[in-house]
Amino acid sequence: MLSQERAARVRAEALVFGRDHVLSVASHDLRGPLNAIHTWAHVLERKLGDADPSLHRALAGIRAGVEQQVELIERIIDAPRMATRHLALHRSDVALKPLCEDVLANARLTLGPGEITLEWDGEAVHANADHERLWQAWWCVLAFARQLESEAAASAATPGGIGRAKDALHLRVSIERGSCVTTLVTAAPILDRGVIEQGLALPRRVADAHGGQCSAEQNEEAGELTIVYVFPLSVRT
Repeated sequence: MLSQERAARVRAEALVFGRDHVLSVASHDLRGPLNAIHTWAHVLERKLGDADPSLHRALAGIRAGVEQQVELIERIIDAPRMATRHLALHRSDVALKPLCEDVLANARLTLGPGEITLEWDGEAVHANADHERLWQAWWCVLAFARQLESEAAASAATPGGIGRAKDALHLRVSIERGSCVTTLVTAAPILDRGVIEQGLALPRRVADAHGGQCSAEQNEEAGELTIVYVFPLSVRT
């Protein structure tokens, strides 16, 4: 029961981070043309000089409309993202292998049928990191991979579908040059890049906050997605 509750909390938080990623993209895409309109309105106003006052009023109306749209973006799109915009870390000395094994134990109980295995390459080291955030990031990587695995199996089962099933999720963790590197290859249907970015929003934010990175590479011919999650063992200045 506790495992299910913890997984449900992490899944809910991951959805919030995914939503905020979509809002961030929407805010950026909406501001681009608005900024261009505002700039060109200013340029035209300077070019007009002492032209017909009605033209100046029209340009002022355009600029006012742009400013109103920007205010709407800030209130409706940007404001809800405040909770996840700044990710605070509570660093401590974290034993990485026991943490990873705990994540896998939970994932085996909460992510449905299918084997999940761990390959640990290197010493079972410690890291200066946020224990709970790393737990969430590793769990979300596994959850996203299991979701894609299921979608790939469903796609392969349809006539003309592209995809394939995979029997197990194999998480490989290696200690390399002062960093912890996690690699996971999963079966996956052909995905829009935005779907990948949204699915890995929480792990990516956690990696960024720790000075690391989270990337994903799609192999459409093989029907696979490779997720690489890297974070340093110590604080980098």
